[in-house]
Amino acid sequence: MCHINWADTINVEISHWIRYNETMTKTMELYILLKDKLGEQETKALIEAFDEVSNQAKREAATKADLEILKSELELKIEMVRAEIDKSKAETLKWMFLFWAGQLVAMFAMLKAFLK
Repeated sequence: MCHINWADTINVEISHWIRYNETMTKTMELYILLKDKLGEQETKALIEAFDEVSNQAKREAATKADLEILKSELELKIEMVRAEIDKSKAETLKWMFLFWAGQLVAMFAMLKAFLK
């Protein structure tokens, strides 16, 4: 069963609305300040260019969901690397044991040859 926390949803929507209104207020203030100096057409073009850059930045920015996906992918890759390291350790220990056993056999053979 999916439980939706409506209070959180409403709070998020209200915060989006407040930010939108703040942005629109700042845009209108900028328009009023620049209209007399640049002219109406130029001011509109400048504000539209700012909006386009802002929208492009928002589209390209990583969201929390993007970061969560990246985090889970990285955790999976880290686990794969750890498993590979553990496998390598076991393989190295196996070969070290075989080398030591070979060395012991060679030493006993030499001792046997010298003691005869």
